[in-house]
Amino acid sequence: MRTDVFDAARQHGDRPADELLGELGEEARAVGAALRGVRRNDQVLPASLSAQARRFLGGVTPPPWVDRTRVLRAQRWADAHLVPVTTALLCASLPSAYAAERGARVLAATGRLQSDIDRRVNETARFVLDLLEPGALDPQGTGVLAVQRTRLVHAAVRRSLAKAGQPGDDVPINKEDLLGTLLTFSVVVIRAVRRLGIAVDARTADDYLHLWRAIGCMLGIEEQLLPTDFVDATRTSDFLARRHFRSSAHGRALMAALLARMEDHLPGLRQAPRLVVRHLVGDPLADLLGVPAGASLPVLGARARARTFDGWLARVSSLLARPVLEAIVAHKLSSSPRFFTHLPAPGHG
Repeated sequence: MRTDVFDAARQHGDRPADELLGELGEEARAVGAALRGVRRNDQVLPASLSAQARRFLGGVTPPPWVDRTRVLRAQRWADAHLVPVTTALLCASLPSAYAAERGARVLAATGRLQSDIDRRVNETARFVLDLLEPGALDPQGTGVLAVQRTRLVHAAVRRSLAKAGQPGDDVPINKEDLLGTLLTFSVVVIRAVRRLGIAVDARTADDYLHLWRAIGCMLGIEEQLLPTDFVDATRTSDFLARRHFRSSAHGRALMAALLARMEDHLPGLRQAPRLVVRHLVGDPLADLLGVPAGASLPVLGARARARTFDGWLARVSSLLARPVLEAIVAHKLSSSPRFFTHLPAPGHG
């Protein structure tokens, strides 16, 4: 893989979203406030939205090549396995993101993952739940809105960090970091789910990658950067890991904050999160992040693990996981300030 292509990607953010916030100035927060009342992809936008905001939002749509049948297959698989998928997100995807030294530096610079980790993790969960719901990219879904809001939030972060003096020489939340994050939500999740003993066949893995590839395009990542299938995505994910995974104070602090909150939610099983993290990401990456060592998880044979997870857990997950997770996320997000309130208004220090 050509490192110069990825080096160049680090110098680009999201020009349409960045220009929109530059044009709106102090009115940028009003866009976020107006969108909070929009619930579906096909809902009529509030009359208060400016023409610039309407043009931007109108340009954030699923790419023409997206295969709805494949997307629905991927979403239905994920919806039936939300418990292991959510476990993979918390215990493998987020740690993998923290292991990328330059990306962790930007995450730490926002100051939110240590001071408001519950909200930030639940914002991520809200984003993923919206996109994994069957039909999320259809007119009656909520996935397109989730991507639109996320692009505006990313632009607000870039604007805020630029005014504060961004860390390093890269553009914050650049195209390479977006790609890396996308692969933690796709490749890392599938790998972790398999580590939990669930059989994921090649077609399902490719469908899941197809879904996230479409989301990547909607997030503004150029198609030439996006892997075309799961095998290609695995190679790209491994390449980015070799390129960026380094031990760092920021990564260790973020991992420690995440572990602490997970352990607080499991007072009777405080050792469990660190053990699951080590099981899913492996000891070298866990050591890099400073995850405390402990007793190993019980090792089950592949067939036994498959019976456990694809049997009763999968059935319970398909019935209860989404309503339970939706309730938890809604409660967490309603009890703390929204993200835009944490950012200085554009044009102010």
